[in-house]
Amino acid sequence: MHEFVNRIMGQTQSLTQSSSELAEEKYQRYRKLAHDEAELRNDYFAQSQEAFRNHEKRKAKELSIKGKEHAKQMEIYNSMAVDVIFGENNKGRPMNEIDLHGLYVKEAMDKAESRIQYCKANKIDHLVIIVGRGKHSSGLAKLKPAIINLMKKYQLRCTPDKPTVGCLYVEFGYPGEPINIGWFDTFISNITNSCIIC
Repeated sequence: MHEFVNRIMGQTQSLTQSSSELAEEKYQRYRKLAHDEAELRNDYFAQSQEAFRNHEKRKAKELSIKGKEHAKQMEIYNSMAVDVIFGENNKGRPMNEIDLHGLYVKEAMDKAESRIQYCKANKIDHLVIIVGRGKHSSGLAKLKPAIINLMKKYQLRCTPDKPTVGCLYVEFGYPGEPINIGWFDTFISNITNSCIIC
């Protein structure tokens, strides 16, 4: 009997791991497709500019249209990647907790802002935002200070590394109080939209 239960539990664990691995594979595939589309977009835009410099306006316009089509497809693939990784990372989490791993800064900001609005509308007293340690950012971590800056916009109390390192603890109901951001304040100006956290 124990052997049967262990075998069933092992299969369940294996299925859970497969689900996570499948989400990661889909995420990576969508990001790769988005990257490929970005390269095609850039190539068409460069050709369009070259044609324009050569006074080939019709050709320049056609190339520009093709570039815009690839830009749109890039956005679609990036959106699909966000849906997959955000859904997987937040599966089973309460609404007062949000994991932003795997998102670019702009994507993470949109998700955080949406969750802030949800928490306010539903009178939730706090929100834990998991941003990670920024170890996959090139150079300085960008997401954490970007989210802290967002808290300034909403005048919310924000405590870094609470309840653990890589988290931000946001409290609602304290309008106008200064945000406890420590040394991150000096790095806010370095924020870009190209950073990814893992």
